[in-house]
Amino acid sequence: MQITHPRISIIFPSYNGVKFLERNLSSIKNLNNLDEIELVIVDNKSKDSTINVINSFANNININLVKNKSNEGFAEACNCGVSSSCGEFVFITNQDVVFPPDFFNKITKLYYKYRNDHEIVISPALVFENGRIHYFGAKNHFLGFSYTPELGEKLPQNNIIKTTQRFSGGTLFIKKKYFLEMGGFDKEFFMYYEDTDLSLKILKNGNPIYTTNDPYLIHQKKYQTMNKMQYFFLERNRYLILLKNVSNLYKLLPIIIVTEFILLFHSIFIKKFKLRLRIYMELLKKIKCYRNLRKIAKKENRLMPYQFLSRDLDPILLGKLGKVKTFRKLLVFFNKFLKCV
Repeated sequence: MQITHPRISIIFPSYNGVKFLERNLSSIKNLNNLDEIELVIVDNKSKDSTINVINSFANNININLVKNKSNEGFAEACNCGVSSSCGEFVFITNQDVVFPPDFFNKITKLYYKYRNDHEIVISPALVFENGRIHYFGAKNHFLGFSYTPELGEKLPQNNIIKTTQRFSGGTLFIKKKYFLEMGGFDKEFFMYYEDTDLSLKILKNGNPIYTTNDPYLIHQKKYQTMNKMQYFFLERNRYLILLKNVSNLYKLLPIIIVTEFILLFHSIFIKKFKLRLRIYMELLKKIKCYRNLRKIAKKENRLMPYQFLSRDLDPILLGKLGKVKTFRKLLVFFNKFLKCV
């Protein structure tokens, strides 16, 4: 199926996605405005039959399949997908989401309703199969943390659209031209926090980010605690967020050191102490690269005062330990400490 001038390009990386793609592609096939949509899939060298599943939908969906020679990660694969797309708008997402038929009818109406003199970004809610929230807006903390405080809660029934500090890389609706003007995702992140990095750049540029629960996407996953790979990239990339976006880090150094001791202690309880040491070794090994990133950020005037970011940490960051009264009390005390900075 070929469309000469698509209006919207759906873009996502694929990697060993057989168990998700059948449902994902079927939902795209059933979109109300399929005649103005192209699908750009960037495959990160899948080892299963992902390519066969994608090709089986070629007669029903306008698919542009890009095959990487190696796993380039989420960030760079998305950049490649945007460069290969033809739509006026791009919607960056994941291989494991499910679209409602009227998704793009609703999201384009919201775009034209809220866009004025400045370009805007819309990042609809993402919910797990049980209807619990995976993403519905997010906080960016001055210590580099970025998360959805309502994670695991029920999605509100009443229609809501609100501004937020971060979009989700799984539900990003943006003008292609603007995505490219902002420089796209930084491939250094590989996966996780690339959306936080670009969100901060967009906000500093004076453009609002909106989230809404109408429409929303379904994530074909259950809420799970972090595995080792997720922990590694989330924690490593948190430092990249600080280096690339927060000014006057030397003023925050005492609180950063205190935080690291707390996180080391926390890693023992969650059985990730060795992994945390590996993160520190990785940071030391690439210190020249990260210093260069800091210099570039300063040159581009990207850095922002830490006061621009959130100061409160939420219990959701504690994971399962958030249910322990002692740890919740410690978090309350730590938040009081942070407010004194």
